[in-house]
Amino acid sequence: MIISLHVTHTDAGVEAMSEVARLMESAVAEYLRNTMAQNEYVILKTCNRFEVYVGTDDAEPVKKEFESFIKNTVPRSMDQSIPFILQGKGSIKHLFRVSCGLDSLIVGEDHIQGQVREAYVRSKEEGHVSKYLSKLFDRALSVGKRVRVETQVNSGSVSVGSAAVELAEQMTGGLKDKTVLIYGTGSMATAIGKSLSKKDPQTMFILGRSFNRASELVLQIGGIALSKDYLLPAISKSDVLFVATSAPHIIITPETISSAGDREKPLLILDVSVPKNVDDAVGSIPGISLETMDGLQGVAAENIKKRKMEIYEAERIVNDEIARIDMEYQWEKADRIISEISRKAAAIRGEEVSRAKVRAATADVNEVFEDMARAILSKMLADTYEKLRNSSLNGESDIIDAAKDLFGLDVK
Repeated sequence: MIISLHVTHTDAGVEAMSEVARLMESAVAEYLRNTMAQNEYVILKTCNRFEVYVGTDDAEPVKKEFESFIKNTVPRSMDQSIPFILQGKGSIKHLFRVSCGLDSLIVGEDHIQGQVREAYVRSKEEGHVSKYLSKLFDRALSVGKRVRVETQVNSGSVSVGSAAVELAEQMTGGLKDKTVLIYGTGSMATAIGKSLSKKDPQTMFILGRSFNRASELVLQIGGIALSKDYLLPAISKSDVLFVATSAPHIIITPETISSAGDREKPLLILDVSVPKNVDDAVGSIPGISLETMDGLQGVAAENIKKRKMEIYEAERIVNDEIARIDMEYQWEKADRIISEISRKAAAIRGEEVSRAKVRAATADVNEVFEDMARAILSKMLADTYEKLRNSSLNGESDIIDAAKDLFGLDVK
């Protein structure tokens, strides 16, 4: 059985999701130590989600642990319905949609599949994955690949980074003659830089905590690498500032902007960090426009419109895979029952053959064979007969009909 705990941008919004996810992430390992020690688990954390998948033979205790964890972790001031729990087919379908990019802020984005794979591989290497989750995550990654091969859901600008660049382009009227500063050197900053390089800005600065990392990124996408010491001069020269760091706190404040000196031109700041890195008060400074992850919702909505048919086809593939899993489960269930029937029959046969061999030394062989056959049939069908009689008395006509079907009987 699969059971899972989720906080996502879809239900919580980016900012609320970030806060709830931060609280839950800091406590999850300690709080669920016993539950996770006894079961398989994978923790998936991205900018827009925090999820825990558990594979278990008994879902009810895990569900109670999740409910208690939510109750004791999420502040009462926040919507208690933001973290939600799924199990069985609900968990499976959710992970499939995540891997396909259908549950992303920017539908179809490619990075999520790599993040799902990294979370899975990490948990597997740590010994937390076995029969349930290994099969689930292998299948989820396979479904994600199938969607990307068979549909165009991930064509074009399908990442948060490219969406941020698209929004900047809309708000500035074009980036070709602009000076742009990217603050950050991680995967989000890289996605922004790759998308931005296609817009041919006049100047593209890349700045991070490590000058070496900024230099490596410049080799990939172009631009000018800066050390952190040049943050204020770079801000003063820029038309657009993308903030995409992994810092867990505010790093751009009104004081930062004022320290950069008097501005002669407006500055657009796009904070795509989760949690946010730019103080909301910065947006109140004259000449400064501030957009956060929530501001990308418009681009996301437009992205959905453009990909409506591809999304429909991707959803069809997901549902097709879920139906296939259902069919495989029924086959496996039937195989287990067939195996158990065969085991029981073999045991009865072996017992009666042994008894017949002993009797054959002194009794009539034909009588021995008749008695053996009768005993095998009696023992094999005794439980079936008793169940049918009880079902008849209890009005369980579906069991009676199933028996007729199984034995190929035409009985009114």
